[in-house]
Amino acid sequence: MLFNYKNHKIFAFSDTHGMHHKLEIPENIDILICAGDGIQGFSENEFPHFLRWYGSIPAKLRLFVAGNHEIFFDRYPQRAKILIPKSIVLLENQEMDFEGIRFCSVVARPYLKNEVQISENVDFLITHAPVKGILDDDIGCSNLRRLITESTPKYHIFGHIHSQGLQQWQNEKTTFCNVSYFNHLQNSYTQYLT
Repeated sequence: MLFNYKNHKIFAFSDTHGMHHKLEIPENIDILICAGDGIQGFSENEFPHFLRWYGSIPAKLRLFVAGNHEIFFDRYPQRAKILIPKSIVLLENQEMDFEGIRFCSVVARPYLKNEVQISENVDFLITHAPVKGILDDDIGCSNLRRLITESTPKYHIFGHIHSQGLQQWQNEKTTFCNVSYFNHLQNSYTQYLT
């Protein structure tokens, strides 16, 4: 999903599940955001292949937020973090500024387990999971919804729910964007086979 924000071209995606080579990324992207589930299974052995691909895409900044398929970030966090090359920024339970844009991520794979607070001036909050009640097939996270209601980021970027992929919903303060490409990539693959 493409965003033009503060003179930057930003492309966000999630849920490629091993089909990342089929993802069509526009040219001249300044910032890439992956909201997790770049791999098909749950093995860290698949992850370096995805990271090589992701790190090779031209961009000033490449952000990565782990999804539920990158479960090894929960089981072996230090070992998992070592896998991330310097060309990719792992954003996990932290905030960062890049050229006037504030990014933040909280771990929600798929649920936010701890009460957290974030700044009120966040441009992009990135999680893997959706909030309760918005593009979530009724399985989103209530704690995440409370966090967003209190902090009001301009955008909430997430995935996880394939059936709601590539859709947006906006309230008066935040635009919620499900950037899951799984169904889109799966459908293009199926059409290719027929």
